[in-house]
Amino acid sequence: MAASLVGAGGWGYFSGGLAAYAQAFRFVEVNATFYRQIADATARRWRAQVPSDFVFAVKANRDVSHGNRLRASAEARAAFAQSLRIARLLRAPFVILETPASLRFDSDQVKGLQNLAAMAPRGTRIGLEARAYAGRDLPDSLRRGMGDSAVLDVVDLSQSKPRVPDDTRYTRLFGPGPHNAYEFDDEELREIDRRGRDAVRVAFTFHGVRMYSDAARFLTFKRTGLFPQATPSRGLSSLEAVLTPDARFPSSKDDLVRQHGWKVIDLDNTTRAHAVRLLSTLPRQTFHNVGEVVRALAAGDPETKTG
Repeated sequence: MAASLVGAGGWGYFSGGLAAYAQAFRFVEVNATFYRQIADATARRWRAQVPSDFVFAVKANRDVSHGNRLRASAEARAAFAQSLRIARLLRAPFVILETPASLRFDSDQVKGLQNLAAMAPRGTRIGLEARAYAGRDLPDSLRRGMGDSAVLDVVDLSQSKPRVPDDTRYTRLFGPGPHNAYEFDDEELREIDRRGRDAVRVAFTFHGVRMYSDAARFLTFKRTGLFPQATPSRGLSSLEAVLTPDARFPSSKDDLVRQHGWKVIDLDNTTRAHAVRLLSTLPRQTFHNVGEVVRALAAGDPETKTG
């Protein structure tokens, strides 16, 4: 079985900050390094706040991938060198390059990628998330260049498999929802796990709006083989629990499906599924509160009354 790292894309929204996050997980992807250069003292402070076995991954600064579009210019090399320095201070084994969806790799970009990868010290793996080719084949020249330079093909394992063979995998998990609005159900998490089993080491980083709960449920599954409940309730009571905090009314059936169908509810004691399973059975009418939604579903199918 592959050695697994499970975590999320940063700790900024985690109650209690990095120290609290490190009590729940042993792995995190640092996204702040993409948006700004981090001072050495900041990296040392982060490292001091976590246990010795805690693992960081660093997202390379956007001056490398977006500003210089992966050409190994002096500016890009300096920015990448700083990202590598922060990775060294954090003892991070991964540095991830995310390129914009508009960047299609020509020979200059492939050469630039290889030159940048050559800067990485032994023990540091460079990963490339080439967003222009999400869910598609990589150009042959890029695939060969990545293989020759041992650059990891970073994909969303919920959507596709890596296209460059390697015994290490790094996945950034968003799911199919727009604007990162998605939560993985049990079967999707099982499939993500299956897609990582033929590697020696896999780093799973969750990035959706429910990234902490997704990562926690996946980590529990990896440790125990079982998924924890998504909510304290079951059936319609579970749906009510996920709608109550942020559902806005009046709303149509289509509004509710679009805005909340991606959320995970507990259908029963053993089944977690997307709320669309229940919301799709609503009659086509306008609803003015959560109670109306629940009553309409209960009236339409007595089996959904589980609570």
